Amino acid sequence: MAHTCHAIGCDTPVAPRLLMCRTHWATVPRACQQAVYVAYVPGQERTKTPTDVYLRAAARAIIAVAEYEGKTIPPIYRMMAGAKEEEWNAQR
Repeated sequence: MAHTCHAIGCDTPVAPRLLMCRTHWATVPRACQQAVYVAYVPGQERTKTPTDVYLRAAARAIIAVAEYEGKTIPPIYRMMAGAKEEEWNAQR
């Protein structure tokens, strides 16, 4: 199975160590990009053991792209990004 960009609705193939394709990654705010880089543990894509910090940073990056593109954000992403349950329930 090919690894694809994690931006909502994108099916561009990317290397497993990458979160997104170049086009979508360019729309992620720099601070959000840095959070993903800092939380990434080399090899996590092989061991399938990303940290909670990485998953939260990745979710925030995915949300940033979806907001930029005006897409609907599934509540699970807000939950993964660390929003309180009341906040992501309000988004439904």
